Amino acid sequence: MRTHFKYAAIATALAITASGAAVAAQDEESKTVGFVPPALTSPFHVSMSDGAAQAGEAKGWTVDVQAPTAEGDFAAFVTTVEQLIQKGVDGLSINPIGTDSAVTAVKSANENGVPIIAHNFITPFSEGEVLSYIGYDQWGGAEKLAMHTCDLLAGKYGTTAAETPGKVYILLGIDSIFSHRRTGGFKAGLAKACPNVEVVGEQTALWVRQEGQAVASIAWQQDPEIDVFYGNSDEMAIGAALAGEQLGKKINEDFFAVGIDGNPPTLDLLADGSFSATLGVDPANMGKTTMDVLEKVFMGEEVPLVTLTPSVVVTPDNLDAYLAGELWTEPVAGSPELDNGEPTVPEE
Repeated sequence: MRTHFKYAAIATALAITASGAAVAAQDEESKTVGFVPPALTSPFHVSMSDGAAQAGEAKGWTVDVQAPTAEGDFAAFVTTVEQLIQKGVDGLSINPIGTDSAVTAVKSANENGVPIIAHNFITPFSEGEVLSYIGYDQWGGAEKLAMHTCDLLAGKYGTTAAETPGKVYILLGIDSIFSHRRTGGFKAGLAKACPNVEVVGEQTALWVRQEGQAVASIAWQQDPEIDVFYGNSDEMAIGAALAGEQLGKKINEDFFAVGIDGNPPTLDLLADGSFSATLGVDPANMGKTTMDVLEKVFMGEEVPLVTLTPSVVVTPDNLDAYLAGELWTEPVAGSPELDNGEPTVPEE
């Protein structure tokens, strides 16, 4: 059985007096942190929450994971944050989808003196004070995945990426900066690496597997020659892979399914040859990073406005290295991601 993520224990030597150590330990043990994903319907958010909880517990904290039942329930997201504030948490990490609701949640935390950071999100809000935004470059990551998709199509058609034909269908998430950036970056990557490949359709599948399967089934009925289903999330692309299987198509021969997240179920499918590629963003380690940033906040240290975590295209060839944590690199200070149709990092 594969172990998806390995957590390394971090030993920290503190040159402090015995009484100071006791006070510090007591303070560490008393921390309660609220962790709010948009919902726990996706393995991505479950994995990230698990990573945060394990890292927080290793620090002697209580990590209270609370979430709405549905990712599109923005009002419940605000209510969840406000309830944690009322419970007296020492800090908060939130993953918003609706930015208006997120601003309301942030302002509530600010008014109550609760330090707040955002995870899986690197677009600063127009209002409210968020101490650090933690996440990966969605545009750049999607572009890398598109370039790999071009190579897959070139292999199918026995040509170069620059010359290969092909038809791609995009499964969109809930309308938001997430779906905008992941779609824009993917299209940019296709245009650069395989300009003859055509995007023949795009439709929301609401981030979930069942919708991805339904949308892909209908799309194939309308155009049986679709070569690739790209999901803004892995779950939607897995749905497309299941739809292809039901139609008697062979994945990685007749068609490809690619997505973004690097969820544990996706990695299992990659190992079995039942998926094509994912943009691995290591959600468990991203969750751990949120706790590391909050620890610095509690200690009065300065933290970057944007803490950039890594992403890597994961295929059967590098899957073992990814699972072993060998492809994870330390987060660095990064640039904000804007919903402007342009790359996060300006091209030279």
